[in-house]
Amino acid sequence: MKKLLPVLVLLPMLAPGAELDFYRDVFPFLKANCISCHNKTTTKAELNMETPELMKKGGDSGPSIVPGKSGESLLVQASLHQNDMEMPPENNKSGAVQLTPPQVALLKRWIDEGAKSSVAEKRTVVWKPLAAGVHPIYAVAMTQDGRYAACGRSNRIFVYDLATRQLVTEIGDAAEKGKTAHRALVQSLAFSPDGSRLASGSFREVKVWKLADPKASAESKPVTPRPVDAALLKKISDAGKVSVTAQTMSADGKQVLTGCSDGSVRLWDAASAKQVAEFRATLEQSRKQADLEWAVAREQLEQAFQTSEVTRIAAQDTALDVLLKKAEEAIVAMKKVLPAKQKEVKPAQAAVAAAQKAVDAVKAEIAKAPGGKPDAALEKKLKGEQDKLITEKTKEREALAGVAAAEGNVKDAEEEKVRINASKAENAKAVAAAKAATADSKKKEEKAAADLAALKTAIAKSASKAVAVAFSSDGQRVVAAFDDDSLQAWAVVSGQPVESVKGGGMKTQIREATDGSMTVTRSVTLAAAGAPQWVLERRLGGDQQPDLFADRVNAVCFSPDGKTLATGGGELSRSGDVILFDAASGKAVKVWKDRHDDAVLSLDFSPDGKLLASGASDKIAKITEVATGKHVYGLEGHTHHVTGVAFRADGRVLATAGADGVVMSWDMILGERKKKIEGWTKEVTSVQFLGATNQILTSAGDNLVRIVNDDGAQIRAINNLPDFMQSAAGTDNAATLIGGGEDSVLRVWDGTSGKELAAFEAN
Repeated sequence: MKKLLPVLVLLPMLAPGAELDFYRDVFPFLKANCISCHNKTTTKAELNMETPELMKKGGDSGPSIVPGKSGESLLVQASLHQNDMEMPPENNKSGAVQLTPPQVALLKRWIDEGAKSSVAEKRTVVWKPLAAGVHPIYAVAMTQDGRYAACGRSNRIFVYDLATRQLVTEIGDAAEKGKTAHRALVQSLAFSPDGSRLASGSFREVKVWKLADPKASAESKPVTPRPVDAALLKKISDAGKVSVTAQTMSADGKQVLTGCSDGSVRLWDAASAKQVAEFRATLEQSRKQADLEWAVAREQLEQAFQTSEVTRIAAQDTALDVLLKKAEEAIVAMKKVLPAKQKEVKPAQAAVAAAQKAVDAVKAEIAKAPGGKPDAALEKKLKGEQDKLITEKTKEREALAGVAAAEGNVKDAEEEKVRINASKAENAKAVAAAKAATADSKKKEEKAAADLAALKTAIAKSASKAVAVAFSSDGQRVVAAFDDDSLQAWAVVSGQPVESVKGGGMKTQIREATDGSMTVTRSVTLAAAGAPQWVLERRLGGDQQPDLFADRVNAVCFSPDGKTLATGGGELSRSGDVILFDAASGKAVKVWKDRHDDAVLSLDFSPDGKLLASGASDKIAKITEVATGKHVYGLEGHTHHVTGVAFRADGRVLATAGADGVVMSWDMILGERKKKIEGWTKEVTSVQFLGATNQILTSAGDNLVRIVNDDGAQIRAINNLPDFMQSAAGTDNAATLIGGGEDSVLRVWDGTSGKELAAFEAN
């Protein structure tokens, strides 16, 4: 026989005779075992058990409690498995268990005392240190220029320089224990468009971090060139087929940095005299190039859309032509039979008149009969004539109906023809507009492409020459002073320009030796700003505003102009809240409570900032008009949480990611699904359109980071990653991708080849 072990059930300690309090004594065990299925969102059997009033109102079976009568209360009967009721049911998905005898006793007592309501206590959250080994990355973010990447690990935030591929800083709040960023896990991150702010969401709070004004290093010193052996310098000059205008050796003697007569700065391997890297573009030129590349891609996207519109309209016109042909054929056919049907009317009318005359004649005979009583033969004759009249009238109606039907068919077909031609005329206007838009877009693309080509030529044929070059003390940057009095710096590992300074960077000294010879020396002063720092600008929610956020803030997003910060969260299974803040003041300007029926997990503004997309645990993505709060679209199709939303650069397409392992693209003009994209084996955790393209970057619970287009085709995939990549982001040109997940490693990849460029592990 199986031995039963005693179960210890902790119940409130009550003073003898004390009246029960609903929220203190009853609500805790109802919440754990009943309310998970009977709440505002789920409401199984139409029963909500969140308050005594709602339980008294009841559901499909009537009131669940009867104040003062526990024995008649359905809730008690179900808890005791009476009358074929059993709640909660076995093997339920909520993990609810049967109420214990002491809990049922408390429930009965509370009902018998009148089932009175009470005021819910506000309990202070008691924070405990997070486990030392808990460092998941739930959120990553990248500045729009692709220079910096941030990730949240546990309750800490780290910022990395993607140019030098180094940790820049850990962001912390001095008010938090250990100077961490938050007390709880970092759930969401977003940089403002200009990179000057970073927002982070956690449990019931959002913090906004402001980029501090860059400060020059406290001390600066002249960096004098380290001489390069003349023979090595000649090898380098011969290999590069250029004259060397400036040169220096690295501190370890393994590399040589040269300024060259073609305006370039080059890095060489000292042992082999082979070129390692070439540096040309300034920071301003690099940004201009990125802007022009974006402009070219944007116009190509516009042309692709307009081309698809012309194709769509052409297909519509083909269908209209078929309908037009049928209408014209119907007109011809009906007009052909109409005369014959019209000819049938007069004979039918004449026959009716004759039949009526015959009937009238018989009636006249009857009227003349003695006493007004006709004989049987006369009555029979009248009935015969009346039957003939009915028959002729039927034929007349049929003849008239035949004419009316033919004329109606002609009229309907002619009206249909007018409608079709009107639709074709509108289509012709739409095609003309699309072609005009395409032509205009092509001109813009050609202009941007020409400017881009000119810029690349200017970069390749710089008129300025480097007159001094130097390595930074950590060897991560190279610096060159040019004869136009500018100072340029590049990251060695990536070749990206990282700083530009105009004027005051170079010092020239003329010295006279004892023998009378004169020497001219030049030195470069590194006056570059120190590492960027993001400092706490403000806290939203938290201890100072405990009621602002109901639970975790799962999503933060800046508007395209950086003036508005949107946050998404809510209470699981109860509400999905969206709040919009003025980014400069931190004031809540719009509060949309219950925008969803479950917690909001993702947000994105449309490119023009007029719409806000939100995805939530209620399996729905919603589009809201920012100015009015008006609900524009509700996009239903996912069978699980909507974990990510992202607008395409033209705002015409929205991508959504689902915990159902599916990405969907939606037509924002029609509000309809465009494509269901499959191929994931686990949850898709994030989506982002890359630049002004139709390519979507995704992370997922499987071991892939994939790029697909919004028609469903896979562009590329990065394989063999750890499970559960929680978030990913990419630069506009997809040159650099980042991603993080449960293993705490922030990975950086070359977006074209998929090669891993860096892997930043937790400290």
